Amino acid sequence: MKNNKVIAACSLSTLSIAMLGASDINRPETEKVYWDTVTKSGQFDGGFLFLPTDSKDQIERGGFAGVTTLVDNGPPANRIDLVFVGDGYRAEDLGDYENHVDNAMVAFFGIEPLQSYLPLFNVHRVDVVSNETGVDNDPVEGITRDTAMNMKFWCSGIERLLCVDTSLAWGYANNVPSTDAILAVANSSMYGGAGYSWADIGTFAGANSSATDVAIHEIGHSLANLADEYTYGGDETYSGPELTARNASIYNASEMEASETKWANWLGESSGPWDGTCNTFEGCNYSTYGIYRPSNNSMMRSLNRPFNQPSAEAFIIEMYRIVDPLDDHTPHGVLNGESDVYITPIDVGHALEIYWYVDDVLLPLDGTTNLQVADLNLLPGTHSLKVTVVDPTDWVRDEVERNAVMKQLVSWAVQIEEAQCPADINGDNTVGIADLLEIIDAWGACGGCSADVNDDSVVNVTDLLLLINAWGPCE
Repeated sequence: MKNNKVIAACSLSTLSIAMLGASDINRPETEKVYWDTVTKSGQFDGGFLFLPTDSKDQIERGGFAGVTTLVDNGPPANRIDLVFVGDGYRAEDLGDYENHVDNAMVAFFGIEPLQSYLPLFNVHRVDVVSNETGVDNDPVEGITRDTAMNMKFWCSGIERLLCVDTSLAWGYANNVPSTDAILAVANSSMYGGAGYSWADIGTFAGANSSATDVAIHEIGHSLANLADEYTYGGDETYSGPELTARNASIYNASEMEASETKWANWLGESSGPWDGTCNTFEGCNYSTYGIYRPSNNSMMRSLNRPFNQPSAEAFIIEMYRIVDPLDDHTPHGVLNGESDVYITPIDVGHALEIYWYVDDVLLPLDGTTNLQVADLNLLPGTHSLKVTVVDPTDWVRDEVERNAVMKQLVSWAVQIEEAQCPADINGDNTVGIADLLEIIDAWGACGGCSADVNDDSVVNVTDLLLLINAWGPCE
């Protein structure tokens, strides 16, 4: 469930889904803030800098016109709750704001694997009202406007770095019952954006035609912990250590295959909605040489591109660091012979694999979500009942991570009491003629049948004598 999983330490950005929520626990003095721009050839350019952090307090700020839940896919405790907040929209501009958010939604969840895994998200829009239209330094530096969250271009002297008062943004987002990540939308057509690593906020200009592509690119940094795949902005030849990002490596294809590391399982793969054949292409993470990317081009390199296979795999794994395969299940504890057991798998648009075990023996109940302990015909004593639920998607080939974060195990102890009246074969609390007839009908070899009173796999005189000795009402 949410807050019980840890995200791998990586470069985070626009849609960073940190487990701290709105808490100020372990708040750093500064946070890494990414910014991106686009070259004339349609490729990304940008960088990052460190800015002081602001509090993500619990105050619910006024000055908003309401909250609209755009996507409700289930309990917030087991979903990624994404909240849009707008800046520079007066009351009469809220129609534009709605359109800007809707356009972003179409783009965000129109690309795989976000499209297929939309069921893991809830999405909300907070209608924030500003006193003036637009944001600071738009279209030129020096223009100021009175807005709710103080968004501005030319942040730290960088024209395209679109900053926001992160504490104010969290204050408005806190009007939603649960928030994991925030997208702050500026009422502007000027190109720009930013990604706040600790504050879990991304910014973009709502009226800019390329803004949503940049926001998607930033999701790659944040939710999937991906590296930039473009080749400028850093040293010409990369000389650092291996990156933790799944889409960048210092190893070429033969080295990767030999050591079975990084995207070795994807080499040569070209099927699916991804960007080309997976291989090792030199140039990545701001350097031209000494470091490789998985595809010739992708969303982490250029506008209007799909993600590549290792990047998609990274998305799915990181989603499951936040969300569990089960929404609900029978509480842990001790069950008895009359207990009903249920699980509620999360709906991801394809079937999850479900396996049940009694005393570590697999049962022929694949896919079952409800069962009765009585139907298991367990012998008296203590048993273990457990179920595992796993997402089997072939978009993930890292079986270590699948077992670690995409599989959930639930277990119970089951206590079956010794029958107080084993000769009461028909269960009417009386040993009588009906039970005697059961003995006669089952006479002979009878493995596991109810008329085998002494459980020796044969119905014979011994069972008949036990029945006669117990004749009458059961105590």
